[in-house]
Amino acid sequence: MPLLLEIQRQPNLWDRNPARLATNGPHCESHDIWVRYKDESENKLTGDWSNFADPHDPIWYPAYYALPSIRRLVFDLMARVQGERLGGILIYKLEPGKKILPHIDTGWHPNYYDKFNITLKNQPGCVFHYETEEMRSSTGDVFWYTNDKLHWVTNESADDHIVMSVSIRTHGSP
Repeated sequence: MPLLLEIQRQPNLWDRNPARLATNGPHCESHDIWVRYKDESENKLTGDWSNFADPHDPIWYPAYYALPSIRRLVFDLMARVQGERLGGILIYKLEPGKKILPHIDTGWHPNYYDKFNITLKNQPGCVFHYETEEMRSSTGDVFWYTNDKLHWVTNESADDHIVMSVSIRTHGSP
């Protein structure tokens, strides 16, 4: 709840990074807040985002400092899963009636890190889909998922679906 209040008080944090929101990409109907990923200063200067997913050491983005409740959630999760290295972190929002299109994440980041989703806000009617399975989470749930399989999200609820996705290198990571 504290993190949701911090986010609600700072709507300017949404959609500051265009890398995932391309009009033809799987996330085009979602909104996001980037908390940790590749240093984007070069990309902002050139306007070229094609190398944004290249191997890198992640850095903290301004949202990390603007949303102090992130710290406890992330580092408690790191301890819980015995994380060895922290990767990218982003918060995404899917409004009612919207979807994240079916896709498979590729590249070094999804192959190096395990992905954990912390459900910050969810109502019945929002579903995380895999090739042959569906998952319905509740607010407060944390789940591990593999994003190298076909996956997508549909929000047929009456409220926003908000998730913080945390990438962690664990002892069992590939």
